[in-house]
Amino acid sequence: MPKSVLGINMGNHSIKVVELTRRGNSFVVQNLLTAPTKEAIVSGEMIQPDVVAATLKEMLRSAGVKTKDAVIAIGGQSGVVVRVTELPKMPRKELLKAIPLEIERHLPFQAGGIVQDYVLLREPEEVAEGEQIPVLFAAARADLVDAYLAAIQQAGLSPIAVEVEPLAAARALFTARGLGLTDGQSGRISVLVNIGYEGTEISFVEGGAVIFTRVVPFGGRHLTEDLRDHLGMDLEEAERVKIEQATAWLERPSVPPTVEPTAEERTPTVTQPVPPVTSPPPPPAAEEELPTLTFELPTEKQPQGQTISFDLPMEPAAPKPEEKEQAPGLEFSLPLPGEQPPAQPQEPSLEFLPGQPAEIGIQPPPAAPAQEEWLPPQPSAEAPPIQELIYNAISPRLFELAGEIARSVEFLMSQRQNVIVDEVYLLGGGSLLKDLDKFLQTQLGVPVVRLNPFKYMDASPVTSRMGRDYVEQVVPIFAVAVGLALWAFL
Repeated sequence: MPKSVLGINMGNHSIKVVELTRRGNSFVVQNLLTAPTKEAIVSGEMIQPDVVAATLKEMLRSAGVKTKDAVIAIGGQSGVVVRVTELPKMPRKELLKAIPLEIERHLPFQAGGIVQDYVLLREPEEVAEGEQIPVLFAAARADLVDAYLAAIQQAGLSPIAVEVEPLAAARALFTARGLGLTDGQSGRISVLVNIGYEGTEISFVEGGAVIFTRVVPFGGRHLTEDLRDHLGMDLEEAERVKIEQATAWLERPSVPPTVEPTAEERTPTVTQPVPPVTSPPPPPAAEEELPTLTFELPTEKQPQGQTISFDLPMEPAAPKPEEKEQAPGLEFSLPLPGEQPPAQPQEPSLEFLPGQPAEIGIQPPPAAPAQEEWLPPQPSAEAPPIQELIYNAISPRLFELAGEIARSVEFLMSQRQNVIVDEVYLLGGGSLLKDLDKFLQTQLGVPVVRLNPFKYMDASPVTSRMGRDYVEQVVPIFAVAVGLALWAFL
């Protein structure tokens, strides 16, 4: 057993490294490192292994890391498949021959040149006649695995295992629950929502076993692009705005006591921001007012269970000067849900009240005042604050994510009886979006928390350098890397 091991999660946006050591029945977090991939990995494809290797080498050198043993994960929707399939009850000898053929049937790429492994979720002896045997399998293109291994080896590291992200995330959840001490009862399911840069993995875990997983096309990149498109900024600025100002939850502004809502007005929900009511209120009018692979993760007290791992191959324009007539102002805003476009500003009037001094160069009209009573022009609606503009840009995607999670739960419940979703855990870089846990909890109706695999670990070596608040904030980013490093110990 190595004294220290690195868990390396090489994603589309960044590389995450965790160094763990074991101390008795617990673990010590020695290092947390991260760096951008510089577009060397795209959609899970290792485009430039040499760039990734150079980045890794510099990360480890700067941190003074001497450990060489590493466990890595292979990602990407086009080159990796993690799925649960079922086969009829049969003798074990026949089952072991049937599984590779069943895996080949589910591959979205050519079967030639693949690396695969599987785990039986139930033993044939545990399945009654007429029932199905569930099998969790993982498969990846061999050339994809080779490219990831090449990057690790060029960085001077020794890969000891290759795994897939859902299994590593489940192992991180296992440790976050005290190595199974606080696991839920049988039939109570935890949901892992791993929000990456280009996609989100939704995995269902019962105890320490992954029983179902799927990938949906929602990631941090999509939120950044939505901000770019709706707010008219470049990608770099949109990414900064997402990190510093974006929120998944916007409270409803309080209504001034002088405004009495009518019965026809729709009461918006907390997820539908309402623009602030302007003051003074408009005069009475006839028109209606606009509405505002299964693995038993063993401990020292548990028998060694099966794990899935791959055999390693050998080889804005400037404003114009003011004119005498006041030009209508440009309103930089987006229509809110259910809101009608604002009325066009009224044309400027040259009419004056009796006795009002005329402006220089303009003579008052000789005619008597107009017969109709003069009313001041209505003030234009205030532009929504930047938080509302940001929320309106990203909220459709957030509702899509909540819908995908709900549909996944419905599918699982259709396959298994008496299933209860216990909790939803968020991990990955996208999980850091402010109040995303609060938003999803409201939509799904179950507790939603950010995954903290360091809960029962000694993280003092990193908190003393980085600060406890910072580590607690970013820990969901490193959840997969933690699960990878734990492979060497559990």
